[in-house]
Amino acid sequence: MAAPEEDSVPDAPAPKSGINKILPIILVVNTLLMTGVLVFVMKRPAAQAAGGGAKEHAPAVKGHEESAEKGEGEHAAAGEPGEGGPGPTLRLDNFIVQIRAPEGDRYAHMTIEVEIGGEADKKAFESRMPHIRDGVIGYLADRNEDEVRGSEGLAQMKEALIKKLDEIVPGHRVRGLFITEFIIQ
Repeated sequence: MAAPEEDSVPDAPAPKSGINKILPIILVVNTLLMTGVLVFVMKRPAAQAAGGGAKEHAPAVKGHEESAEKGEGEHAAAGEPGEGGPGPTLRLDNFIVQIRAPEGDRYAHMTIEVEIGGEADKKAFESRMPHIRDGVIGYLADRNEDEVRGSEGLAQMKEALIKKLDEIVPGHRVRGLFITEFIIQ
């Protein structure tokens, strides 16, 4: 009976050594995948801004980009919607804000597009752009990650940001607010 006991003793370390090899491999693969995702996410907004050339220094407004692509002599007014259609949009690019988190530093990366009533509203919003960006950053900095997660959190954030925009640019109609990019890291 001594022979079966000797066979069971060498078998015990073999699975343990296999597990010891698999765990580091899984950790390395996981780290590489996470790095790849982060590089993809971080490069995408940079590639959009770099591809524009002179657009980097111009206000990030959809109508301005379209008219710049059409040429100086043509205006975007030919493509303007009627009163019942969608209004002009104003793009607020790349907000990166540290949000409150009990376990450490967490960052929210967000891009917003605001649909406004008309061209007069668009000019009013463009003139107040530093105040608008400051208001959005201030709002996000006061949130914790639970307040901005999920569809309910995003809906509450949109509602609060529309109220904030109404305070910053009073008397100008905000038809809608669209969060086109949103990541918490």
